[in-house]
Amino acid sequence: MKSSPDIQLAESTEIGSTGICHLKRIWGKAMLGNQLNEQLINEQELDNAIINILGLGLLPTYQFLFGQKPSFEAFEQWVVEMGGGSIAAEKISQCNQLIVGNAQVNDGFEPDVLSAEDIEFWNEHGYVIIKNAIPQEDCVAGRQAIWNYLQMDENNSESWYTQSHAVQGIMVPLYREAVIDKNRNAPRIRKAFEQLWGQQGLIVTTDKCGFNPPETNGFTYRGIGLHWDVSLARPIPFGTQGILYLTDTAANQGALTLIPSFHKILESWLDGLPADVNPREFEFATFEKISIAANAGDFIIWNHKLPHSSSPNNATLPRLVQYINWYAPLQKVQADWI
Repeated sequence: MKSSPDIQLAESTEIGSTGICHLKRIWGKAMLGNQLNEQLINEQELDNAIINILGLGLLPTYQFLFGQKPSFEAFEQWVVEMGGGSIAAEKISQCNQLIVGNAQVNDGFEPDVLSAEDIEFWNEHGYVIIKNAIPQEDCVAGRQAIWNYLQMDENNSESWYTQSHAVQGIMVPLYREAVIDKNRNAPRIRKAFEQLWGQQGLIVTTDKCGFNPPETNGFTYRGIGLHWDVSLARPIPFGTQGILYLTDTAANQGALTLIPSFHKILESWLDGLPADVNPREFEFATFEKISIAANAGDFIIWNHKLPHSSSPNNATLPRLVQYINWYAPLQKVQADWI
């Protein structure tokens, strides 16, 4: 490919062989790297939206761009390959509508998933559980996809502790698989997010899966403690996160752990911290923490202002999950990570 000084940054409306607006601009910005000015860096929300609509995954996309430094034609070929050899026309249209406007949303009637009581619980506690969000057969297939990816045997506990590059802490970088995509787009999950966001036309992220086996004498929990996945720079925008349990998960089985209702006090709590205290290193010893037990097929959504984590698995079976989040297109995020 050409050296970066020779690259002319494309306009967002310029398309290549895929017909997708802004894709060439994403490629060009990656090739130019630190030559970009602040205005271009602030296009992060649009870049992320295009990548998520195409189901590419942010990390795999930038690993490919920065690691391979491909030509634009090679990048387009990779995008198509990631889509299984083709890109659905509706995905191309959804990308292009973000650039040219006139975005269309699904205005067909779908019954609410969350009741008035669920919404009230969400407002008070900052999380909600959607029971039976996906069918059991999709849980089975989802688990098998993860076992296959990890090259482990569900029925052989010794295989659960095989040292594998495929496990990153408790995260499994399995982004695309037929059942994983199906679960990601499950209608009940999407509808619940639409109710919480108060709008349609949301975008789903292309996230990882998770594998958390029981602790043993030779194996300890590899996750991290309570944390936030959002910048704490103010104002902190509304945002959500979600986790799909693919296994029946007891409270002591590595379940999602969080501090309920913290979304209502986060800003005032930050204001009250001594100047020398890093909120991301706070121990939360005096706060009530709950570990959420739920069944395979249940989906938990939480407000991203809640400190949260997985937890040590002190049961006898692994916890397998899939991370799924729907969000508003071009939702602004803080440029500074605090």
